[in-house]
Amino acid sequence: MGNISFGNKYFIFSKFSSIPKTSKIEQARANLKKEYEDFIAFENSDEFNDFVELEKYINSDEHKKNLDSAKADKQKELDKIAKYESQKKSKQFKNYFKFSDSQKLKEYHSFKNSIDLADFLALEKEVNSNEFRNELHSLEQKKSAAQDKAEKQKIDAELNKLKAKQKEYNSKKKSSQIKRYFKFENSRKFKDYTSFKNSGELKDYLALEEYLNSSEHKEKLSDAENRESAENDKLKKFEEFKNSKKYKWYLGLKDSDKFDEFKKWKIVFEDDFTSSKPDTEKWMTRYYWGDKLIDDAYALEGDRAFPTDGKNIEISNSVLKIVTRKENVKGKIWRQPFGFVPQEFGFSTGLISSAKSHRQKYGRIEAKIKVNFAKPVSYNFWMASENNLPHVDVLKLSNKKTKVDMAHHQGDMKKGVDSKTAEFTGLDVSQDFFIYSLEWTKDKLIWKINDVVVNEQTQNIPDREMYLVFSSGMTGESENGLPASMEIDWVRCYSEM
Repeated sequence: MGNISFGNKYFIFSKFSSIPKTSKIEQARANLKKEYEDFIAFENSDEFNDFVELEKYINSDEHKKNLDSAKADKQKELDKIAKYESQKKSKQFKNYFKFSDSQKLKEYHSFKNSIDLADFLALEKEVNSNEFRNELHSLEQKKSAAQDKAEKQKIDAELNKLKAKQKEYNSKKKSSQIKRYFKFENSRKFKDYTSFKNSGELKDYLALEEYLNSSEHKEKLSDAENRESAENDKLKKFEEFKNSKKYKWYLGLKDSDKFDEFKKWKIVFEDDFTSSKPDTEKWMTRYYWGDKLIDDAYALEGDRAFPTDGKNIEISNSVLKIVTRKENVKGKIWRQPFGFVPQEFGFSTGLISSAKSHRQKYGRIEAKIKVNFAKPVSYNFWMASENNLPHVDVLKLSNKKTKVDMAHHQGDMKKGVDSKTAEFTGLDVSQDFFIYSLEWTKDKLIWKINDVVVNEQTQNIPDREMYLVFSSGMTGESENGLPASMEIDWVRCYSEM
């Protein structure tokens, strides 16, 4: 692999052979995941947990005492009784059980599960949300700018609804029941009760109480002489498990780095497109600002294809397709300085965005994508922040099916944009699905194709949350190859544990 640096551009030349087949990558991932799941299942199994407990017991003084003397074993049981009785009489335990049976606590739990509290918390969340404040501020600005009386009256009506919610929230917040609930929840007695309720000391006490009421305890007191045989049986069981192939397999993996990736990352967003339509809880099919400002789809200035609001999105066999077609459609376009204006387009396309459901700062973002390449079509997998910058192109494909563009952009649309771009060439990405990944830390951006690093950047790294967008557009007016599509098999986002 050769690298050439030129200004802000960084060109990376690669041969196809350097990128492993996607099927091999997924099979290797699946095999590793299966082995990790087996490892975790074994580690969490009753069999293994019993062994761990047995190991502790075999190496303890208790085991040796049981083998040496039935009397010592009996005394041990008596010591447990003494410990339990001492705890039971202690002031801390008495106060705990007294408080747990108190009327105030019952009233607290009753109100905690009430509809009144749920309504209050929901109202509080709404009134204190950025969306609520932004809407209130936006309406006040619109009112100031409005010239038409009817329009002002309409805005006033909307403002009054929001202010009524604020008034309702403030009224509920001052109610005696709400105040009493939060005062009790923040009281020292309640916090002490909650802390002790979740303490290991109480857990041990309850476990000890359960044990002292068991037949095992009674048998130990009455039949200490027979314990020696039982202890030898435990030792035999311990040794058999310790020398088993399964346990040796586990020990060989326990301290290795084989599963470091699973231990490092956790999935925070994913979609395998198993439904017949895009999951509206995860995706919207329009640009973020169109959804936010006009509740409609729109095209960016310069777009030749209109991104319809979902009409160009298809899902079959758990694969989502963004289809670009030659057809006449009407839509809106953002044009400075006029804003959103109607326009007729000769092509249609689509997009999906996670702007309303998922955003993240740092982590690993990846998708399995195949492009049905047509030269007039651009294929894009990108991320953007609330105000569009910073912006990262994970995959950008337009003029050549063997040239993948990658970039990240920082700055300000008005003051200027600082772009770091790169190209990966030599791989025909239309011949198969490939896994496109971005690993993002505070110090570095790493682009990968099928787990092979194809670009790194360490300068001007984004430090804001960004959302995902998959889109297609037109780079010219040619109809060659249309309809064309970008296929997405799955999307996964991870954050570090």
